[in-house]
Amino acid sequence: MKTIKELISESLTEVAASREINREESIRRAYKACPELKDIDDQILNVRNNRFIAVIDKDERLIKRFDIAEEELQAKRDKIILRNNIDPEFDVIKNICDKCGDTGFTKGSDGTLKVCSCRKRELETCYENSGMADFTSYKMKNYRDDYLGDASGRKKIKNELLKVLLGLSESDEKSSLWIYSAAPQSGKTFLSVCVCKTAINLGKSAYYGKCEDLAVIGTDTLDDIKRIDFLVLDDFADSVTMTNNIGSILNSILEIRAASKLPTVLVTPFPKTELVNKCDMRISGKLSSARLISKEGR
Repeated sequence: MKTIKELISESLTEVAASREINREESIRRAYKACPELKDIDDQILNVRNNRFIAVIDKDERLIKRFDIAEEELQAKRDKIILRNNIDPEFDVIKNICDKCGDTGFTKGSDGTLKVCSCRKRELETCYENSGMADFTSYKMKNYRDDYLGDASGRKKIKNELLKVLLGLSESDEKSSLWIYSAAPQSGKTFLSVCVCKTAINLGKSAYYGKCEDLAVIGTDTLDDIKRIDFLVLDDFADSVTMTNNIGSILNSILEIRAASKLPTVLVTPFPKTELVNKCDMRISGKLSSARLISKEGR
């Protein structure tokens, strides 16, 4: 499972090639519009090649002569460019994206790193690789605070989840395990997916998955989610921990993530007390010290 930083890094070679292609096309258009410019550039190149030989031969007289010749040609070149209204930087390699300088990331006024809008393709690929292939339409801007008439409560939950993601929790407790408990059909999945996408947009590694799917996820992915920056496991229930060896798998994930203090959010419609009492014994002990994102569900 490749992170957004890895995907962007892999694309840099392609971006560099695109910049060079754009430069060559710009030069071709300029020379076609003004053959005189190509002729003088060829002369400049020839002077530079001869000067290089003179440098090797340590012929100071010739070096000075070629320097003067190039200055005169450059002056003529500048006049040609100005007369024909040609971009003086037509032969310079330019960034494809001015916002990020082709790095793939921009910085906000507060210094926060964010994936640039020019990397939409890499973002979508990362979302798909991070368990969110079925949630392409889920976007934080569509999350309604006033859904079901509980604007202040939903906004609080959203802000709490974002604080967990950013490591800004005000609690002094040390557990990195969180329980997001809320009633069914209250938008838990929508918000959870959107927060995971936000994490990726901020350059972090994140994964969204269903607890029951832990039994069928490949070993490579399981190894990855043990160490990613932010993990959300949805549809968590005590019964799930008792089937298909999920209790053992989840216990291993939580132990490794807890050791590195990596935030993990379990999303559930059940109250924490019920989960602690009924879950697999290994999971129950961890849940007892977990922190709550919201008011408990049913």
